[in-house]
Formats: sequence, structure tokens, C-alpha cells
Amino acid sequence: MVLPPSPHAVTEPVETAADALAAALGTWYEQQRDGKGNVNSNVMCAGLYMTEFLAGHFPLQPEHYRTPSQVKTASGPQAQKLLAQHGEARKFTSEGGRTSRATLNHADALAELLNSAGDTAGLNDVTDIERAALAALLQAWFVERVREDFFGRKRIEAEINPDNPVRTTVAALIEAGRLRGGNTAGAIAQHLVGAKLKIRFPDEDVNVESYTTADVQTGRAGDYQIGDTAIHVTMSPGEKVFLDRCVDNLNHGYRPRVLVPEARVAAAAQLAENYGLAERVAIQSIEDFVGTNIEEIGGFSKSGVRDRLRELLTEYNSRIEQAEADKSLMILLPENL
Repeated sequence: MVLPPSPHAVTEPVETAADALAAALGTWYEQQRDGKGNVNSNVMCAGLYMTEFLAGHFPLQPEHYRTPSQVKTASGPQAQKLLAQHGEARKFTSEGGRTSRATLNHADALAELLNSAGDTAGLNDVTDIERAALAALLQAWFVERVREDFFGRKRIEAEINPDNPVRTTVAALIEAGRLRGGNTAGAIAQHLVGAKLKIRFPDEDVNVESYTTADVQTGRAGDYQIGDTAIHVTMSPGEKVFLDRCVDNLNHGYRPRVLVPEARVAAAAQLAENYGLAERVAIQSIEDFVGTNIEEIGGFSKSGVRDRLRELLTEYNSRIEQAEADKSLMILLPENL
């Protein structure tokens, strides 16, 4: 278990105790995974609360952290507050494990573990300030577990209404990716384009690769290649896509098409103009490229569009399953599909 940096001054006794407690906590946490490798949020909540109690008490006694039926202070707002202290502002569980008996059981187990490992590590000999620094380190590690095992494994959710234009669903999914952060929005956009191409051209070999796989690694002319057209999907169009990839496409007889979010279409068109490529490179929004085609394939009927939208998202999830290690990129399909 690797501990994150602490905002507090960490002395040598704290480092020594932290190493011992880290090893014990890491082993215990991994034992909480179910058959699919998931960890219940109650485990994470218990970790957040018990490390908070550890800052004020050692050894931990039942009166320090529990009532007859639940962990003291346990609630959605309290869990959110502790996460926020470590820079995590995304919405966690609404109850914070308060109503689950499992949270109390995990808290009891953690109290026993922290007391045993802490006693061996000499936690009785550190100052209150040093113990608070140690608790902050351990709590920060539990925050990282929330990021990886809760937010990181949670499927992409967005408002998906088959009665609305499909482009609005595409836009909502890309926005959900932006809110999650990192490269999520780009990965969603690329795989939605791939899913749409596979539906539109079922007999074509539409490649399935990780979002981070570069074109040059595969020998492709773009993120996707259909006929003589090289398709580039990018969230931030710049010099590289136009002067590197598109010019190379033109030099080798391909028709380049650059797909960008709707909000970047004007900027991409201006760049193409600046580079003298306005007449030679097609620029289109990702939302329209995917949405309009799905509606056409669905025959512009409500039932047909709903069926094709479900097919699009199912194909997308299949591509994530094949290509991406991060399965949290999969989209949660709503009941209205």
C-alpha cells in the first residue's frame, strides 16, 4: 500500500507507524473484495470515519466511534466533508453507510486492526499532533480507494431520452465524461464514433483499440478508416491533427475528416483556414456525425430511433469491454431503452 503525501509534518515515528499500519490496512482492504473484484462503499465509508476517529483517540474504544446501532457521525454529508478535505468533491453515497449494519461491522474490524497494528508500531508513544498526521495519511489512502473503487468503477450516467434528437444524448455523454475528468470525454467520443461506424458499415472491419493507442502504432490513416476516408476524433483540435495527420492523409490519397465537439467546430474551421486546408478537410461535430446517422438508420421513426440508439450504446459498451482496461467507461443503459 502506497500512502499519498501528507499535508502535515511527518516525523520519523509517524513514518514508522504509518508503514506498519499501511501494510495491515492494505491486506484487510483487499480481503473485502467480492468475487468480481468490487469493494462495497460501506468499507470505504468505515475507513474514512475510523481514520478520523484515530486522529483523536488511541487505542480506539467502542465509545469513541459507535452507538448501539451505527457508527457515530456517519452520514452522506460527513463522508462528503471528509472527501472534500482531500480535494474530492464528486458526489459519494447519499447515506454515507449510516443505515447499513455492515458499516458498523467494518468499523469494529478496523478498530481492532488499528489498535493491534498501532500498538505494535508504537502508536502509544507518538504525540497527538503526530497521531493526527498519521491519521491524515491513512484517510487520504481511503480517499484514493473511493476514487478508484467507487468513482473509477461507476458506469457513465447521463440523461438519455430516445424521444429527443440523438445528438443530445451524445452531447450529454461527452459532458458526463468531462465531469469525470482526465481523458474520459475523449474516450467516450472516440468509442461512440466507432460504435456508430460499425452500425452504419456492418461489413467493414471497424477497428477496436484503446483510446490511448496512436494511429501510427496501428498503421491506420486515422482513428478510423472507412474506404478512402481517414477519420480523426479529437476534443481539442490543433496543429498536430491538421499539419501532421491531415496533411499526411492528403499526401497519401486519403480524404481527411476531423470530428470535434460542437463547441469546437468554429475553432477547428478557423484552424483549417489558417493552415490552408479549409477546402480539403471536412470538419463536423461529433454530436451530429453520430446522432444524425443513427436517426437515419432508424428511419426517423420513434421506435426505429430508440432501437438504433440502444444498439449504439450496446455496441459502445462492447467496444469498451474489448479495448479498455477501465470498464467504468461503459455507459449505464436506462430503462427507457
